[in-house]
Amino acid sequence: MKGIVGREAEISDNKERIKNAPVLIVSTFERGKSGFFQGNQTNEVGDGWGAYDNGLSNCYLILKARAMGFDTLIMGMRDADKLRELFAIPESETIMAVISLGYRAEEPNRPERKDLDEIVKFF
Repeated sequence: MKGIVGREAEISDNKERIKNAPVLIVSTFERGKSGFFQGNQTNEVGDGWGAYDNGLSNCYLILKARAMGFDTLIMGMRDADKLRELFAIPESETIMAVISLGYRAEEPNRPERKDLDEIVKFF
């Protein structure tokens, strides 16, 4: 993950939501590493393991941030080409998300949650 501070990051329609966030983090993973052994895929998932591991890393980051009193917004809508150029992110890395880190200005509106049995299947 590469940390960035500033407003130059291209983060699409979320600009207004994160305008006062002091930190933005560009989350990436290097293709061909996780899920590979000696350069060969370990199974059919291949680079999917890199995305999976990146997601786990992001999850722990936002949980720790919340435990420390910070709030985050994970943004998948971003201009990867501009981010790659701005921060010299190599082509071998996949840009997954931009994560803002700061303090919430207001309580978010949350949609009503579905019942667990509507979204989970137990075997």
